[in-house]
Formats: sequence, C-alpha cells, structure tokens
Amino acid sequence: EIPVIDADTKQVWYGIDALLEILGQKLPFIKTAGNIKPVKWVLYKFYRFISYNRRVIVASGQPAGNFDCTPDFNVRYRISFLAIFLVFNTLMLFPFQQYLLSNSLFKTTSIQQLQWIHLTIVSLNIGMAARLGKKAGIEYLGQVNMLALTGILLTVPLVIINKYLHLGNIGINSFYLGVLAVLIIREYRRRMTFAHIISTYRWIVIANILSITAFLLYLIF
Repeated sequence: EIPVIDADTKQVWYGIDALLEILGQKLPFIKTAGNIKPVKWVLYKFYRFISYNRRVIVASGQPAGNFDCTPDFNVRYRISFLAIFLVFNTLMLFPFQQYLLSNSLFKTTSIQQLQWIHLTIVSLNIGMAARLGKKAGIEYLGQVNMLALTGILLTVPLVIINKYLHLGNIGINSFYLGVLAVLIIREYRRRMTFAHIISTYRWIVIANILSITAFLLYLIF
C-alpha cells in the first residue's frame, strides 16, 4: 500500500486511506463518503485488485535500485483479473460486431463466428500458458488479457460514432481498424518483451502470428 506522510505532523496514511486523505483536501465529501464502512470495504478491495495487478496492467519493469513497492504475486487477485476482463471482452464483442465490424471489410462476419474465433484464441493461449509453469503462465495470460482489453477499449470511440452519430462508413472503419492493428502489434511486442516471452518462448510468438493470420484469412475468404 502506497503511503502518504504529513511532513508537519508525521502522520502516515496507507493505501485507500492515503487516497481519501489526498482527495479529501480538495473534495471533502469524497473523504466522508469513502469512510462509510460498506463503501470503504469496496474501495479497499478495488485498491487491492488494482495494486496486485498494476505491474501487469502497465507492463513496466522494476525501477532502478533495490526498492520496489510492488506487492508480491497474488494468484487469487490475478485469476480474478483474468476472469473479470475475459467476461468484459467477450460481452464487448457484441457491439463491436454490430456497429463496427459489420460496417467494415469484415462485414460478412457474424457474431457467432467472432465468438467462436475468440473462444478458440482464448483456448489456444490457455493451452500455451499451461506449458510455461504456474507463475509464468499466469503472467503470460495477464499480458494477453490486457492486450485484448486495450484493443477493445480503443474501438469504443468508433462504436459510439457508428451507433449514435452515424458517421462511420466502410472506409473510415477499415482505416481505423488498420491503424489499431499497428498499435496492437507494437503493444504486443512491448508486453511480450516485458514477460520474457520473445526472448525465452519464441514458439509462442510464432504460434500467435500463425493463429491470427489463419483467422484473418478465414474472415476474409
């Protein structure tokens, strides 16, 4: 838990108490509401959920020197992270297909096909992760899950434009998806480098490239 220290009184707050103390200086009602027992319990759990997964969320290495405040690896919170965002990504495929994919070069792709591809890719990644060992496998799945979440979130603005503003067309949507693909490839490389997949398990990268290529060809033809 990240601490906040009052330099004058030497009082120290940790974690969610520290955040409430900082926010409460500008917005007192946040501190008041946050200290209500049921609300604080939820905030505390959410803080721990983010804290135990913040290294996989940002995919940043240990800072220089010997001090690192990142919490120890926690299987329960990591599995919760994987499960929650797997469900979220799966549900987001419905508006993605309806308002974006159906108005692009992949307009013939049905939601059933998209969900089948998604399930297959998830299954393949779980199978590959099982060969890495417990910690390395879960770390790999965390990076893949976060990569998928990033891609889904980046499509939200275009889904909104297509659904509510009706400004999207095949050209705009296809161009946006192309740019998004480039960004995701760069992010994939960064995250796989962070997780030591590229340097240690290059066969996984090859398997990912082959599977994505196969599914794109399946969607096109």
